[in-house]
Amino acid sequence: MDDFSWKVLSVVARRGYLGATREDFFKEIRGVQYKALEGELRELEKEGSIEVEWTGPNKFIITITTQGSKIVADEYKKRITDYEQATKEQAKQYEE
Repeated sequence: MDDFSWKVLSVVARRGYLGATREDFFKEIRGVQYKALEGELRELEKEGSIEVEWTGPNKFIITITTQGSKIVADEYKKRITDYEQATKEQAKQYEE
């Protein structure tokens, strides 16, 4: 999963059943452009990871699906494991 997809999904997952708004994404993801965000949201919706409710032109509420929650949990575990492995490797370098 690329970093932008991860950021978008994690914002939605953190908002839970309340859903994430456009403003949440702009607040949480620095430098995000609306067109890129909308494209990513449409792709994640197509994959079944999120549900989009359009509330007006360029306004929406995004909720995560069960599939999306599983993806977020799996990705989080993977990133934690990768981080732990990297710190172990760094520690070994300093021991030598």
